Formats: sequence, C-alpha cells, structure tokens
Amino acid sequence: MTSLLKSSAFAITLSVSAMTAMVVPTLSAQAAVPTDASLMKLIKVTKIVETMNDMSSDNEMTEEMMKTMLASMPNNELNAAQRKRFDEIILKYSKEMTKRDNVEGINKQIVNMYMQSAKKHFDQKEVDAQIEFYSTEVGQSIIDKQPAMMKDYMAQIMPIIMESTMKKMQEVMPKMAADLKALTSEK
Repeated sequence: MTSLLKSSAFAITLSVSAMTAMVVPTLSAQAAVPTDASLMKLIKVTKIVETMNDMSSDNEMTEEMMKTMLASMPNNELNAAQRKRFDEIILKYSKEMTKRDNVEGINKQIVNMYMQSAKKHFDQKEVDAQIEFYSTEVGQSIIDKQPAMMKDYMAQIMPIIMESTMKKMQEVMPKMAADLKALTSEK
C-alpha cells in the first residue's frame, strides 16, 4: 500500500509538470536535453519534493484510501464495536505507513526519478519556460494550491476507481481461476 501511495503521489506530481508541457509548443526532436542544474531549479520552484513529502505523510488521505479499498472487500458487515476497532486499526496502520523515517532516501529517489522522466519528455526550452512561469506569483499560487486540489480530486476519484476495479476483479477472478485449474489438469 505504501508503494501504491507513493507511486500515485509521484504520478500526480509529475502530471502537474506534464500539464504545463501541453501549453509549451513542441520543439524538434533535436532540441537540447535539459541540464541537471535546470531540472534541479524546476524541482525547487515547483516544490516537487515538499509536495511529495506532504502527500506521503498525509494520514487522512492514506486512511481514506485504505478505507475505500477495504470497504469494497466482501464480508464488510461489522457491528458497532467491530466498526470502532476497524477504524482504530486503519488509523494505526495509516500512521505506520506514513512514518517519515526514510525521508532523505525517498527524497533522493524522487529527485532522480523526476530528472530521468523530465529528460525523456522535456527539452531545455520547455524546462526554462516552466521555471519562468512557476517562478511568477501566479505560478507559485498554482503550485501551492495543487496538493489540496489533488487531495480533493483523489478523495472523489478513488472510490470510483476502487469500485470499478473490485467489480471487474469479481467478474474476472472466477474465470481466471477456472482457466488456471484447467491448465493444471492438462497433461
């Protein structure tokens, strides 16, 4: 679940930069690969590391994601005492999942992965344009509002995704089990 949360949070953060790239005209395939220094400046101005740390330490968001996943599991009919204990367990493990004991190592990975991805998708002019925009008052306002907007969006979309996924799994799993059983009985 921790890796799912971190992967989701990283993908969300990357999407902020990707959305900006759509506004910037596409340059030829021979355009300059962004420098590490310019990408570090972009990471700093867009507050990628801070955003990732905030999102991965958000107990409320993690707790809601866990509740959403567990709510779609069968046999979820609990009495009041069981429901209270269920909520306590969710809170306990949500806190455990969001401990900050490995922040420095994670931050290095965030930066390295972002730089690798950005070099694949942006050229130097696009990076420079993003830095220029996000350095403005409006750009900083957007960056500052993005985590709250994404939290709101994720709270709305995760139940839909989980319900759809669980429905499809319930449909597919018996068929897959039958195919696997048939495979093991083949000679």
